[in-house]
Amino acid sequence: MLDSELIEVFLGGGAHGFAESLHVEPGVLILDGFWHACLRVNDDCFILRNEEPPSDTTVLDAIAAAMRARGWERVADDLPGITVITMEKASLGYVSWQVWAPDRATAEAAVAMAVNDDSFLYQGDYYPDPERDADYSAEYHGARRLAGLPTSLVLSVGVEPARLSTLATALEDCHFVEKKLGEIEADACCSLIPTLILVDATSRRGQEFVMQIRTAACGRVLPLVAVTADGSTPLGADVAVVAAADPATWAPPIRDLLP
Repeated sequence: MLDSELIEVFLGGGAHGFAESLHVEPGVLILDGFWHACLRVNDDCFILRNEEPPSDTTVLDAIAAAMRARGWERVADDLPGITVITMEKASLGYVSWQVWAPDRATAEAAVAMAVNDDSFLYQGDYYPDPERDADYSAEYHGARRLAGLPTSLVLSVGVEPARLSTLATALEDCHFVEKKLGEIEADACCSLIPTLILVDATSRRGQEFVMQIRTAACGRVLPLVAVTADGSTPLGADVAVVAAADPATWAPPIRDLLP
């Protein structure tokens, strides 16, 4: 995924994703794996780091342009309460931040709400809302739609092209990306931001890949369907489908896992 695409995912509400030099964690857009570039205060207020990045990049300009395209502007720098937010979301001390919102009043209200007792102690990213987290798939689905990406992307690893073609016909509203076992590493799957991962686990290599996916960043939260010889669900998979069956019969259990 391109950095520009991930920026749109993040601004649209996405909580997870990987791109060329950026990745998203809940409420935070991170550059080069460690440098907090942009933080979400709420849907209409973001803070953009007001310091030189650690590498030669135009990412901060790209984030600013994307926010400007949404009708937001730089309304202030370092509003009172910003340090509290950065400590909560990123464990940072004092850092200078640009505040972006439709207007200053919106920004001030957003920051005030973010640091009040209720939101800071109970609604922050370190104290997640169980109902919100349970609806993660819907949030992810919406973020893809807002970013102009296919709303349901199925990443297939190791499944024969002919069988995948039959499945794609049965799931015509989904976009499929096909990879061979050994062609893609588990961590690299995250960069595609799939909605669901389908793995041929009829071989030991495929079964090991299922477990590798589960240890990858996106694999801990995304649904995973395994294609197995007998339909038994291997460790790490959410559900299994029978390899010898008509791939069209795989569609219902897969659709049940899609948002």
